[in-house]
Parts: sequence; structure tokens; C-alpha cells
Amino acid sequence: MVSQINQPRQQLSQDRLTIMIVEDEQTTRRALGLLLSTCGYRARSFGSAEEALGAIVDGERPRVALVDLDLPGMSGLDLINQLGSLDPAVQPILVTATDEDTLFSKLAGRPVTYLRKPIDFEMLLGILAGRQASGANVGDA
Repeated sequence: MVSQINQPRQQLSQDRLTIMIVEDEQTTRRALGLLLSTCGYRARSFGSAEEALGAIVDGERPRVALVDLDLPGMSGLDLINQLGSLDPAVQPILVTATDEDTLFSKLAGRPVTYLRKPIDFEMLLGILAGRQASGANVGDA
């Protein structure tokens, strides 16, 4: 009887979308991690781009990376470029409080999905649900 109960849980954990959170602000990082875990996602949090890249190099394979634009050291856009080289299957979502003009000049026409801070959690969950269902990379948000 116990194996019947544990088996669906193991299957559920294998099917959950793994999300990498890269955010230097500890409160935001924790809140996002808690929200995503509560909603059934596997969330791993990192305080810098360098920590996140180290995890990828060590074999971490998230499906989605929520990446803050303004990180100490390597920027969020630089991290997204590196992720694309190391593991093209990782789907990045840029998170930023930067004003629209600055953001558009930094993106320079690149098709990057992004969310504005403060994050609309319903919108984030909708984007993630769409990616989990389709397994495809969604365009601009």
C-alpha cells in the first residue's frame, strides 16, 4: 500500500517544471521560491549570475530561468547569453524594474520574454503553465 502512495508522488516530482531563480535581492528571491514551490514547481535560487552558471556547469538542468536584469557582477542579459550557449533548452524570463526606454535599449530588439517588477504572480504562473504544457519557448511577454 505504501508503494502505491509514493509512486504517484515520485511521478509528480519528475513531471514538475524546474525553475532557476537568479535574483540578488534576498527577499524577492525567497518570495519567488516560496510561491513557485507552493504552486508545485521545483525552484532553485541563486544570488548571482556566477552562482547560477556554476550550477549549470555542475549539471543543473532547469527548464526556465527567471533572471533579474541588474545583478552584481555579470548582468542578467549576459547570463541569458551564457545560458543559451551552455544549455539552449533553458527558457529565460528577464525580470526587471528598469524603465521601458532603458530596457528596450539594452534588449536592442532581441526577443526576450520579460516581466516588470513588482512581478504579477498570476502572469508569471500563466507563462510557466503555458511553457509546461507546450514544452515550447513562448515569445515576448
